[in-house]
Amino acid sequence: FGWCLKKIGAIYIVRETATKENLSFFDNILDKTSKSKRPLLIFPQGTRVPYKDRPPFKKGVGRIYDAIKLPCIPVALNSGKVWPKNSFNKYPGKIVISFLDPIEPGIQKEDFLQKLQKNIYEEIDLID
Repeated sequence: FGWCLKKIGAIYIVRETATKENLSFFDNILDKTSKSKRPLLIFPQGTRVPYKDRPPFKKGVGRIYDAIKLPCIPVALNSGKVWPKNSFNKYPGKIVISFLDPIEPGIQKEDFLQKLQKNIYEEIDLID
């Protein structure tokens, strides 16, 4: 899957490196979003998590939101129920993808992060 993302020009972060080494990551995002008409898709948990887990979102998503000054359209999905983390097994079921109301730019990073997390987790609970 990672190879496919690279092929389409996806921006990725190297998780094993220190934050200082990833500073160009935000510049890459700003550069690509300003030159492209493509949406920016972010998984704010940083990785797939077990379906019923509700870990706090990574702070970097708040930094990205603050830097690009564009509306954020939260997306909630229940794919972890059908395709669990760390499992080769897939289970029958319907994957639901919910596009939520946009969060307009201009909110403080911390408030944005709380609102994003609340909206996504509440929607996942509804589509369960």
